[in-house]
Amino acid sequence: MASFSDQLEEIKTLISSNAKSYKSFAYSTLLQLQEQCSSDTCSIQSLAQESQSVLSQIIVDIADDDEEIASQALKCLGFMIYHPSLVVAIPVEDADFIVQSLAELIVTTKMKTVCNLGVWCISIQQFSASFLATHFHCLLRAIVHALDNPIGSLSTTYEAIQAVMKLVTELREKMINTSNIWAPSIYRRLVSVDKRERDMSERCLLKIKSAILPPSLTLSKALVIDMTQKLLPGMKEMLNLGMKVQTMQAWGWFIRLLGSHAMKKRHLVNEMLKIPELTFSDHDPQVQIASQVAWEGLIDALIHPPLQACETNKTAQENGVQKSGTSTRNNSEIQTHGFSKSVKLIMTPLIGIMLSKCDISVRSSCLNTWCYLLHKLDISVNDPLVVETVLAPILEAVFQTGPDSRSIWLWNLCVDLFDDFVLAKSRGVDCDLNHQVSDLSARTSILGLPIPGKCSWKHYPIKWLSWDLSKLDFHIKMICTLINQGSKLSVLPENRILACEAAIRIFRSVLKGVQIEMKNPSIDYNQILLCLNTILRFTKKISEDVGLADTGIVELHYTFLQFVEAVTTELEPSILGSPLYKVAFDIKYIDRPLSVYDINHAEVLGIRSIAYMDMVSPVVYLTMLYVYIAVHATFDAPKMEFILLGVQKHFKLLMSLYDPLENLCATIVLLYKHMRVSCLNIWVAIAQGLEDYIKDVKDLSPLKTELDSYGCLAVCHLLSYPFVLRSCLPKQSSLTKISGSSQRKLELEHVTEVWKSLYGFVNSASRFECSNTNIFSEDLCSMLSRCLDENSSKLDYDTELDPSDKKQYLDLLSLCGDIVIYILEHTLTLRVNSEGTKNKDDDCSMSSSGINSSLGLIARFMRMPCTIMGTDAPICLAMTSRVFNALVRFVGHLHLKQNILSYIEIMSSSLLQWLSHVEKWDESTIHKLGLLWTETLNCLRRSQPPIIFDSSFLKLQAPLLEKTLDHPNPSISDSTIAFWNSTYSEQIQLDYPQSLCHVLDKLSRSGRINLCKRTPSFLQKCNSRVEVATPQRYKVTATKNRSSKRVELVEATVNDSGDKDKPSPSLKRKRLELTEHQKEVRRAQQGRERDTNGHGPGIRTYTSVDFSQGNEESQESQEIRNPESIFEKLRRAS
Repeated sequence: MASFSDQLEEIKTLISSNAKSYKSFAYSTLLQLQEQCSSDTCSIQSLAQESQSVLSQIIVDIADDDEEIASQALKCLGFMIYHPSLVVAIPVEDADFIVQSLAELIVTTKMKTVCNLGVWCISIQQFSASFLATHFHCLLRAIVHALDNPIGSLSTTYEAIQAVMKLVTELREKMINTSNIWAPSIYRRLVSVDKRERDMSERCLLKIKSAILPPSLTLSKALVIDMTQKLLPGMKEMLNLGMKVQTMQAWGWFIRLLGSHAMKKRHLVNEMLKIPELTFSDHDPQVQIASQVAWEGLIDALIHPPLQACETNKTAQENGVQKSGTSTRNNSEIQTHGFSKSVKLIMTPLIGIMLSKCDISVRSSCLNTWCYLLHKLDISVNDPLVVETVLAPILEAVFQTGPDSRSIWLWNLCVDLFDDFVLAKSRGVDCDLNHQVSDLSARTSILGLPIPGKCSWKHYPIKWLSWDLSKLDFHIKMICTLINQGSKLSVLPENRILACEAAIRIFRSVLKGVQIEMKNPSIDYNQILLCLNTILRFTKKISEDVGLADTGIVELHYTFLQFVEAVTTELEPSILGSPLYKVAFDIKYIDRPLSVYDINHAEVLGIRSIAYMDMVSPVVYLTMLYVYIAVHATFDAPKMEFILLGVQKHFKLLMSLYDPLENLCATIVLLYKHMRVSCLNIWVAIAQGLEDYIKDVKDLSPLKTELDSYGCLAVCHLLSYPFVLRSCLPKQSSLTKISGSSQRKLELEHVTEVWKSLYGFVNSASRFECSNTNIFSEDLCSMLSRCLDENSSKLDYDTELDPSDKKQYLDLLSLCGDIVIYILEHTLTLRVNSEGTKNKDDDCSMSSSGINSSLGLIARFMRMPCTIMGTDAPICLAMTSRVFNALVRFVGHLHLKQNILSYIEIMSSSLLQWLSHVEKWDESTIHKLGLLWTETLNCLRRSQPPIIFDSSFLKLQAPLLEKTLDHPNPSISDSTIAFWNSTYSEQIQLDYPQSLCHVLDKLSRSGRINLCKRTPSFLQKCNSRVEVATPQRYKVTATKNRSSKRVELVEATVNDSGDKDKPSPSLKRKRLELTEHQKEVRRAQQGRERDTNGHGPGIRTYTSVDFSQGNEESQESQEIRNPESIFEKLRRAS
């Protein structure tokens, strides 16, 4: 086999010969040799050295008349000017000759194959750009000839197109400047009926797009000529042939190549617009999609970046075109007007498609076109006009249709895009524009099948800029659109949740931007106030849609609560809670007309109500809205606990960040104005939130004002609310059949536990204990007592209760009973904690006023079970028994005379009521009642200082003693008789009330009681005197009371010793004058010493009509008949 060098020498010889057969063989062998050594470095170097000697002959042979020889020579030449190692070895003179020869060959040859190969050589050559620039025109002429070759060969055209793309790569600027020469030969083929021509042309245009777009003015002018003469008629013909998709593909390129020149050729543009006008309304989705893609060409033609406009103005100035100020301003207005018209023209079909019910693929394509428009608008996308005409219509159209299974990804795309626009504010206002491009560009992909849940549009970054407060109305409008869609009943629950979550997410982004803007020193007071009013109006509108529509959609209530939470957390307390920013409370439906029954509770004493159009702080405005929606929410079981937990946390946050007393009072006022079952759920959450706040701060001073009792009063009204609510419910016509509703499932045990926890924590707080314990306890007990009084009066009026009313009253009874027990036990706990150990000489750690208020509450509670006993006796008696047990323990710790007298005064009426109807009670209740009565009598005997059991106190106790001395229950009567015999029977003088006479007479005659110390002996002696008919002496003394006389019976002695013991009249008068307690005790002791058998020498007794003891004492008796006077004298005596 011959060596490589020998082969080359042989090839040289054959090529140099004139024999055509030898040449053909030589070129064939050379081509094979080139292919073999293309991957061998040593061989290619040898080939480069030897090729110089045959290069000139090859150049000559490419123009040979023999097509075979010319073709083979061109193939060998193509390899030589393509391979880098061979190209660099070609001298410049030879290179010039090669290019010129190729260009001449392409233009002159009549052979198709030779022309194709010639153009092919140009398209693959690897000469330097600087070298090609010197031969640009001859190359361009050859390529243009090949594009429109007279032979009509598509292969030639194809190779010419490849050559064009090669020259665009190497000589970009020159190709751009001469695009009007070579480009028409390419774009004209877009209207060819031959698919191959159209495809070649479009592929070329896509690859050289950067060189022809934006088009030069010369290219646009050339297109205008072609459009009028050939292209527009060609497109119409294609439409007639049914080639609508191909027509719109061509239309898109033509309108792009028309560029800015289109504004000067409106007539031509209008003619061109008639074509998409037909295709946009076509029923074929492919045609509609093609129209959307082609519409981007109109965007390229009509929308130009600001930088380009700046360069145009600069060029005009450099050319000496100077304009006056007025002329410049007029030109700017004209440009703005033209820009506005262009944007509206572009948006018209896009809006129509998004609002139509067309195929999802069409809407997807439309959305991609819209995103392309946003990208092309550059920073102009932030202009208010653009936001109104471009951004808003599409967002509204997408948001109004809402997410569904088919369009969920389109909806997500718009939500993410809008949120990105809003977040531009928080990304900073001083960022470089190049770094302020939307983050969405990182999440986009090329046009293709949509991926559900992800952004999927063209890779078009959008230059959002930091917005100001002027955009706030637009943001709020879009959020309202999302909410309105979510509030439709026809929307599926999962889609409603998506809409609500998206609205909340965007609203938080808006608030972040608003907060940043409020920190801007250039923002004045009026702008901040206007911004606050805008946000509050929005929350008000949402509350109206949610609260007044009464749709029963839980997600909407929860969404609104999240809106308010977002405002209170994203905006600083220095703004929302500032006394400088006051807003009108324009929520008329909250300040609703009150029913007759509600009026008593709506005006909370000591707390000013908020009326319509009152000026309040923004946080109070939001708090009222929040509580209003919360109490009107119709919670279902799965959501209720979650929502209530949110209310609890939000209320704690409000108390921590803002004025706690102001928000607490606003909440209480609203609760009292709206009595409904769900309010109890909200009360629990608010009470727990308040307790959490107090636990964190460990201080109640924030709830105080200059008037110490104001904070106490607010907490008292909050604690009173469950009782008032339970009192109001039976009379609420809309709630008379709520026994089975889910709103009433909150167990009373839970309410009771929350109440106890809050009460105990507040009452035990250190600062509260120091200054406000008495005020707090008194106010709370007074409020609860007033509530019980109203219920008792209603029960007295309503003799027959319907089942729902009975249930409500029993609930109230159960709640009150638990609370009464807790108050008693808490009082005892405070005493033990304060003293360390129980001391019988120390009373409970409460003032007399505190004990009085607590006892007043207990007395009113004890009257309630008696009133409604007919409704459900077992429940009533069980609760009452528990209260009796607690009361027994409480009374067992009473030692001070002052507190004991208060207990007797307050509890007498309730005790009398229970003791008088013992036939209604069961054995357990009677037993507990007996224990309470016994403990009551014991506390009277252990009083410190001791109680004087005289006529005045007897008159106070007379109603109770009348029922208990001869009570049918032995335990009660025996303890009462023992009490009498140890107290009143030890007295020397007593004025017996009329009501006790028959009881005392019965028991004294049976020997069970002693009326007073000398009564028994005197009666025995009276009986003996009657038997022996001994005369008696009477002394009748007139008293100041005309209906009363004193009859004094003095027994005569029967022996001498009796005469000695008988007191003289003067001594008797002396003793009557000295009536101090100590002398009476001494006289009683002397009497017992004289007569150990109970028989005295002389006693006083009283008729049934005379209870005075003499003129001197009669006056005093008249003065103390009033119970209040009795207790006043007893307290003074102690």
